[in-house]
This record gives sequence, C-alpha cells and structure tokens, in this order.
Amino acid sequence: MIDYLKESTFAVKDVIMQAWKVTRDNYFSIATLCFLIFITASTSTFMAFFMGELNIGIRIIMLLMFILSYCVVELCLIKYIFHLLDHETEEIKIIETLPTRSEVVRFLIGTVYFGLSIFLVGVLLMPILYILDLILKFAVNQGLIDNFTYAGKVIVNIAVGIAVLSIFFTFIRIVFFPFFIIDKKSTPFESIKLSLATTKGNFIKLLFILAGLVLVQAVVFGFFYVVVLTGFRLVNYFFDYDINQYVSLIVVVFSSFVIVPFTTAFFTVAYRKIMNEYKGDEHPDIIHNIV
Repeated sequence: MIDYLKESTFAVKDVIMQAWKVTRDNYFSIATLCFLIFITASTSTFMAFFMGELNIGIRIIMLLMFILSYCVVELCLIKYIFHLLDHETEEIKIIETLPTRSEVVRFLIGTVYFGLSIFLVGVLLMPILYILDLILKFAVNQGLIDNFTYAGKVIVNIAVGIAVLSIFFTFIRIVFFPFFIIDKKSTPFESIKLSLATTKGNFIKLLFILAGLVLVQAVVFGFFYVVVLTGFRLVNYFFDYDINQYVSLIVVVFSSFVIVPFTTAFFTVAYRKIMNEYKGDEHPDIIHNIV
C-alpha cells in the first residue's frame, strides 16, 4: 500500500510538471483559444443581464449557441494539446484543430450521457434515503431520539454527504470521455465505457491527481487574489474609485486564461498516462468495469 501511495504521489508530480511545461512553453498559442473562451464566457455573462426581457425562444437559441461555442473551443483546446504532447516539433495552425461536426455532436451526446449517469446515481441512492428515514422513525418510536427535527437534519446531512461522494466517484470514472471522442474517434456511449474501463483500479491515483490539481489551483488563485486585492486597495486609496464592480470580469479573465488552459492540459496529460498503462479490451463492457 505504501508503494502504491508513493507511485500515486510520483504520478501526481509527473502530471503537474508535464501539464505546466506544456502550458508554459506554448502559452501564447494556447492563449488564442483561451481568448475565444473568454469572449464566450464574458458574452454569456453580459447577456445574462438582458436575457430576462427577451422571448423564451430567443433565450433558448442564445443559450444553445453559447453552449455550442464553448464546446467547440474546448474541443479545439483538447486537440491542440494532444498535438503538443504527441508532435512537439511539428507546428500546427489553430484552424487545423477545429473539431469536426461528428466530434461536436458526439461530445454533446456524451455530455447528455454524462448528466444521465449522474442522475442515475442519484436515483440509485433513493433506497438509502428511504432506509435512513425508516431508521429515524424507529429511533423516535423507541424513544432513542427525543429531538426529531435535529435527528432529521443529521440524517439529511449524512444523505447529502453520501450523494456528493457518489457523484464525485462517478465524475472521476467518466470524466475522460471527451478525450476518447477526440483521440480514438469513439462514439459517445463507447467513450463512456472506455473511461470506466481505463479508470478501473485507478481511483486512488486519480484522487491524488485531482487533489494535486485542486492544490495547485488554490495556490495560484490565492496568489492572484492577494495581488488583485492589493491592487484594488491601491487604486481606491489613490484615486478614490470603486473598482469592485469589475470583480466578475477579473474572475472570468482569470478562469479563461489561467484555470481553463492548465486544467485542460492537466486532464490531457493524465489521460495519456492512464491510456499508456491500460491493458484492457478496446471495446469494454460497462457491467464489469463499474466497480
């Protein structure tokens, strides 16, 4: 077990360092795609203030356009980072990373499957909630619990905790489905099955990897927050100007140009490492790879 934890720790370090190297060495080319993400995110944020007055049909069309635009740009970014990892010496134009119509459609369908998987986990947890409710009623009838309201809150918190952990576990198991669509040209359902198969037996390692990602992002965001907060105070002190109204814009900029590129590179590198270790079937089934 100790050897496995050491191996997981080294895996986290390797993924972080390689993702950082790819992002650092190619940031200005990646920034072009990040700018498109920024435009999409900022436009959707801006339009959110005005969409309430528009017709429901127009709002739905605009929402679908924003979702489609974001999906296309994100798939472009995944494709571009794949190229940087596999063909470091070869140059590629951004236009060459545009996803095909088939890839976009597969990604959208895969996203629906992803959401249905999360929903299915929630449905499967309903019997647990029912059992917890029966236990609560039994405890109250036997006089083991006096405060019914407090006990109910405790059980609700336990149920929410179980649901969050289950959804998080499901998320880790199927989060790589977009990479199979781009890398292996898999169908949406096949990409979900491959994600389940390749992550089987690697939950602890993936947990370490995600913890490493969260830690790095927390450090970077903390540094960014301190710098920006200091800048705000200086501006307010010297110019007596309230710049807090631009906080949401600054958050969108930080997310688009820092979080999104590094996170995408991080998951792409993690996908490559997991695929290199995968020795299973090219067309796995779901049943034998759920647990």
